[in-house]
Amino acid sequence: MMAALAVAHVIIAIALILLSTLTIFAFPLFLIGPVWAILLARRMWRGDPTVIQPLRRTHYVFLAIDAVMIAYGIAALKAAEESAKRGGGLLGGFGIIPIAIGSVLAVFSIIVLACTIGMSRRMTSA
Repeated sequence: MMAALAVAHVIIAIALILLSTLTIFAFPLFLIGPVWAILLARRMWRGDPTVIQPLRRTHYVFLAIDAVMIAYGIAALKAAEESAKRGGGLLGGFGIIPIAIGSVLAVFSIIVLACTIGMSRRMTSA
């Protein structure tokens, strides 16, 4: 299971690195999460039993970031609706993008957190 999670972390990290290239000025800041995910994936791939706690903490933080992304998307959609009432709203659907990305990443974090519970039980019973 750790190997599959490691591969999933690398795939998602690469996708996030590619997405973060769209934000030229904030690119170094947005690299922190994906690089950390790749470092965790390396530890998972090697079967390091001490990776469970950092993995759990990381995904709690990622869940908070995902919630902020979803909230931003909802706020952007509400602002677009208000702008459309006044005759604007050219980029009204922009809010769907952070909602979609945040939702996918939140589901991934929830799956990882559920897997870490099972992995920690196996580690303590072994």
